[in-house]
Amino acid sequence: MGRAEAEKAILGNLTRVGPAKPIAYLPLHTIRYILQMDPQALAQEAEGNGLGAALFGSDQCCIRSGALYIFHRRSLEQLIELSRSVLLASGWPVDADHFVARIAREWTDHAHPVAPVIKRAFGEQAQ
Repeated sequence: MGRAEAEKAILGNLTRVGPAKPIAYLPLHTIRYILQMDPQALAQEAEGNGLGAALFGSDQCCIRSGALYIFHRRSLEQLIELSRSVLLASGWPVDADHFVARIAREWTDHAHPVAPVIKRAFGEQAQ
């Protein structure tokens, strides 16, 4: 696989965001130094395509370099609504922007009651 194909595969994580994969992220280090792109420009492009975007610095994120999160707001809001009782019982936000910020801020153990919701948000099948 050449560099262009590798970059396209990495960037594909963000470009596949939609109803089946409501949220995705890339570390800021990957965006800046591997893809050699501007995270702010990627965020603006996503927003221009009707998606939500949130940039988190290293002080706001469990990813060491910080990360850019892209999300399909309507699909994420639907998932949150379907999972409302689990989220509220676990003290998690039921607002899309705050939910994304919470995911960015902390790793969640796979045994946590919210883990299946997070997996579905990232387009993975929860077990």
